[in-house]
Amino acid sequence: MNKILPFVIIGIFVLGGIGASGLNNDIKDPNSKTIEYQQSFTEGQSYSHTVLVEFGTTSSCPNCPAVRGFLNTIYASGNYDFYYITLNGDKESLANARYWEIPGASGYVPQVYFDGGYRSLVGNQGSTTPYINYINNCGARSVADIDLEVNVVWLGGAEMEVTVNVTNNEGSSYSGHLHAYVTEIESRWYDYSANKYDFSMIGYAFNKNINVGANITWSETVTWNGASHGYGNIVEDNIMIIASVFDPSSKYADETVATTTSSGDGNKAPRSPDIYGPTSGKVGIEYDFTFVTNDPEGYDVYYWIEWGDGTVEQDDWIGPYNSGEEITCSHSWSTKGQKYIQVKAKDEQGKESSLKTRYISIPRNRATINLWHLWFLEQFPNLFPIIRYILGFQ
Repeated sequence: MNKILPFVIIGIFVLGGIGASGLNNDIKDPNSKTIEYQQSFTEGQSYSHTVLVEFGTTSSCPNCPAVRGFLNTIYASGNYDFYYITLNGDKESLANARYWEIPGASGYVPQVYFDGGYRSLVGNQGSTTPYINYINNCGARSVADIDLEVNVVWLGGAEMEVTVNVTNNEGSSYSGHLHAYVTEIESRWYDYSANKYDFSMIGYAFNKNINVGANITWSETVTWNGASHGYGNIVEDNIMIIASVFDPSSKYADETVATTTSSGDGNKAPRSPDIYGPTSGKVGIEYDFTFVTNDPEGYDVYYWIEWGDGTVEQDDWIGPYNSGEEITCSHSWSTKGQKYIQVKAKDEQGKESSLKTRYISIPRNRATINLWHLWFLEQFPNLFPIIRYILGFQ
């Protein structure tokens, strides 16, 4: 049975009368208010290792989109040495199992773990600052002197060959646990705000104990076939392998590394843009919508926005804008009905993202309907008394 059930059970017992929806409220870990670090850190100081961040979430969690945004903003900045993995607990059983094996798993989402549970934050912390603080201070931890390397060869279809090398630079043997997570850079799954997650775990290339002698390199190669795991439609340019080795006693990460597969010139398209804005509105009223994307190489980006009524923003691509920069455009619709907004992005090298669609419902303006009826009834006061009664005019 899928272990996602404990999310609901714990939420019900701990939150009592709040109900199942309270599970996803902005619940804080008591330790997230007063942060006490075991190591000091000075900005600009080199990290002892690349930090691992794991983000526990579900698609029904209303506070998770904000946390996803914070992590994506920090990652896109390129200022911090870390990789992050999204554990979609209600979508992938292995991701759910990983959530529960991390020390400190509380049953709440969102929950963000740093270095395999060395630190964690529960709930929406309100800004990027608490997450940056924990990344920095994990970077100051003392860890085993381990070098990690991962290489991927795309074999075609949904198959890839994954090789991991672990070099032990210590004077004695090293025993640890190796995870090589297979992730989709742009996830197939959507968060509560209908935006796609990032770096979602879809399986393991490696999940095993290893023992490496002093000053020895351990190496192993496996073939991972997405079709065998229910992901036969994965795309080469959308896969990242993130490998970590963990101390077997503390279960904290000692080192993390990642690689992607690539083809052609190696330039990857920007991710499909996120769209933020209202989901319903009125005819003739102008509404603001925010668009944002990130380019893997940090190139400037352009947007193409189609409003679902035959108009394209400025009739062409707009930009350039910085990767990760939010832009706002406004639009109104002259007719009622369900409208769609479509947007895609391209980088300055011309590589285009996939198309993102968002819907907005534009019902008929009720005030206009009532005013028309009022005028009609004033002209014909003796007609339709039942309709006049229903509409509240007598």
